[in-house]
Amino acid sequence: MSGRGRQRKSRQALETAISWFLLACALDVAMTHILLHQSAAGNTTVTFVESNPLARHVLHRWGLMGMVLFKASLSLLVAGIAVVVHTRRPWLALGLLYSGTTVVGTVVVYSVRLLLQHR
Repeated sequence: MSGRGRQRKSRQALETAISWFLLACALDVAMTHILLHQSAAGNTTVTFVESNPLARHVLHRWGLMGMVLFKASLSLLVAGIAVVVHTRRPWLALGLLYSGTTVVGTVVVYSVRLLLQHR
């Protein structure tokens, strides 16, 4: 495979990894909102709170939109770091993104489980 073909394939792998990571992050924000909303409405058997202290502070100070912007900013920062790292160490960048996707995806699955368990 030529150098350009390899670069294109590597770039596509990066774009795919970023897409999965950002999707997982968006699902995390959505599940956080759903859990908090359902809990506040009395539709759960327990009271849910944001477990990340910094995100909880942002949520209490600036509301849901503040938390969305906070989490989106962090997600885009990680994606930006991966893009920079990818220029020198493509596999490290992909590892960062896929590891992040796995961690955030696990949180999303756990959130869904909590919602179903305590509805």
